[in-house]
Amino acid sequence: MPRQSPRARSCSPSPITIAPTSYPTRSTTPLDIQWQPRRDLAIDIGYVGNLGRHEIVPLPFNQAQIASPTSPIRPGTQFEQDYTYGYSILTNPATFAPATLPNGQPYLQTFEGGNVDLRVPYIGYSSESESYTAAGISAYNALQAHVEKRMSHGLQVGASYTFSHATDEQSAMGLFYNGNNPLNLRSGYGLSDFDRKHVLNFTYRYELPKFFSASSFKGKIADGWAITGLTVIQSGQPYSVVDYSGAVGSIFYGVNDGITNPIVPLSGCSPKQALTGASGATPGAPALNASCFGIPLLSPGALNGAIPSNDPYETNFIDHGERNIFRQSWQRRADISLVKVTQITERSSLKVHLRCFQLD
Repeated sequence: MPRQSPRARSCSPSPITIAPTSYPTRSTTPLDIQWQPRRDLAIDIGYVGNLGRHEIVPLPFNQAQIASPTSPIRPGTQFEQDYTYGYSILTNPATFAPATLPNGQPYLQTFEGGNVDLRVPYIGYSSESESYTAAGISAYNALQAHVEKRMSHGLQVGASYTFSHATDEQSAMGLFYNGNNPLNLRSGYGLSDFDRKHVLNFTYRYELPKFFSASSFKGKIADGWAITGLTVIQSGQPYSVVDYSGAVGSIFYGVNDGITNPIVPLSGCSPKQALTGASGATPGAPALNASCFGIPLLSPGALNGAIPSNDPYETNFIDHGERNIFRQSWQRRADISLVKVTQITERSSLKVHLRCFQLD
């Protein structure tokens, strides 16, 4: 039986509340060792640790509940729901005639799909209503090293390296929940969206020799030139494979999940096996193998009979965390600047930059 096409989104109110039951706390542990073996050489090695607790997470508080014949929602009222579905099954797509549920009633089509709007804790409010709740945790650990060779013969160079690991359940407060299932907050714990395991920076500055007196016209034109640059080589950022159209979590948000990141799970593959070796930047050469992913379908009659016996389309959230298990390709950046400094008076000078960014 065909599924009904998704309808236009409703004007159902989606309130945003703030629930300051606890206050966010953060503890930082820094350690830094500096060493200068020579006058023109400096070495800096450090560690930074950061733990966050009770961090703000935009959690949906009106997510649809599970209804079944043995555990109906709002029993004995006109809104009683005996089944759980986010799709509306049709008998005839041309007339949009709904199919019949096992209890003899027709499939419903609420604004957010299926009977979602009648299974929420607070009828009249969107299932995507959210509360900014102090419930998240995070951790950051980094080893940092910096070596700088100071000015010698007009040249100054430096190199920095950071080896870090950032994890959390919500990488930005924003409007959307970054995790998968808001009913299981800890299942979304994984690499932060901004985590970069390796970051290597090179900086340099070279001042061209001076040939004339600084007060002479020749000196003002020919002298005062310098070249500066920055090169960055770093790991790509983590990412997840998500779907908002009902392929994941249809029983909670129908075919329009606009508030969470419903993760499409791996099926029979490890994260490493799902990679193709391509960066994904070239059309026709995807970074991931589509055959390694599956849809968390719920069998008809699943969840103790909550899923109608004639509905093979419903999907659930995955019950384990696969957030940010993939990582973008290595990234590089090279910037260079040509600098001219002209001394005008004893107390004033003119500086001109010619900058080029993202050199390949």
